[in-house]
Amino acid sequence: MEENTTYKPFAYIDNYVPTEGETIYYNIEQTLTKTKNDCAIGIPSSVTLTAEANKFVSNSSIEKANEQAEAWLKTNTQAYANNIGVCMIDNTPPSSFVLSASVVASNTVVLSWTASTDNIGVIGYDIFIDDTFLASTSNDVLQYIVDELSSSTAYSFYVKAKDAAGNSSNSNLLAVTTLPVILNLPVTKSVIFENRNTNWDNCRNATTAQTYYQSNNLLGAAKDTQEYILNRYRATIDTLSLESKPKSAKLKFRFASNAIGNALTFHLFATNNVVPYSQNFQLEDWNDWDMSTFIGSTTFPTNSTEYGEIELQPAHLDLLNNREGFNFFLISNGDKENNAPTSNSRPTLSMTPDTGEIYLECEL
Repeated sequence: MEENTTYKPFAYIDNYVPTEGETIYYNIEQTLTKTKNDCAIGIPSSVTLTAEANKFVSNSSIEKANEQAEAWLKTNTQAYANNIGVCMIDNTPPSSFVLSASVVASNTVVLSWTASTDNIGVIGYDIFIDDTFLASTSNDVLQYIVDELSSSTAYSFYVKAKDAAGNSSNSNLLAVTTLPVILNLPVTKSVIFENRNTNWDNCRNATTAQTYYQSNNLLGAAKDTQEYILNRYRATIDTLSLESKPKSAKLKFRFASNAIGNALTFHLFATNNVVPYSQNFQLEDWNDWDMSTFIGSTTFPTNSTEYGEIELQPAHLDLLNNREGFNFFLISNGDKENNAPTSNSRPTLSMTPDTGEIYLECEL
């Protein structure tokens, strides 16, 4: 662009002659950058126009001379940019980059990605969830919090980097499964039934228990010098706090003391009759189970006092949501399989907060 010769805010130095004794001040170099704004297609370039030093003069101050230079730049820079600027055709997509999940919770995922580069410049990023557009960020934001997700659910994410010409490139596809919401429901009430008999079949198959304990927590089958002993654990868990059917649930329990010297297997059975919370267990509840109510089993290693767990079957998850409570038995392997015991040794079921409670772990 030719130098503007018609715009002289005060006096253009080439045509200015100071009077005798007059003090004058010159401008310092000033610049202004504009983007070419008349491109039909392509990416407009940016152009800088310079007001050289000592081109504008004032008889009052340098600031006034600078103001003249700035005014000249504002008047002429856009035309200058449109005259010498270029419209660049950009077919180059942004570079590849990596997407990861920095935080995964039950209903929130924090996505983070490395910066993409571009021959002209990345202008922003688009975030997609399960191949559906979710949100956009500017080019300097490399993280996004995705919330209001469902727990225990698989999602896929990718991020698209884009430039001003419409070119784009995708990150890797990231699969994320949100964490479950866990609700632990402790036993509401429980007893250990006990039968004793010199005959194992009579001990195991008696109509009712001889007694029950709420403090003695020996569990399983044993034999002393005179008779067989069999203990069954009977309990109820209040499920009123469950507002929806759990995705899964498992009973967890441990032994406060276990010196049996061999692996132990215990079985979880549902009960045939639900005992209301207001009603105490009775001795006749001893046989309130049968093989048709079997749920699952777990085996404890030798002398183990770690938690064991038994998964509930899908049919029992519906019962949990009916808010009738979960009534169940823990039965020893010898009891279930009708194997007569040979030693007077039973593990001690842990039933207190100090030694580890029995509870139902529900995944929501």
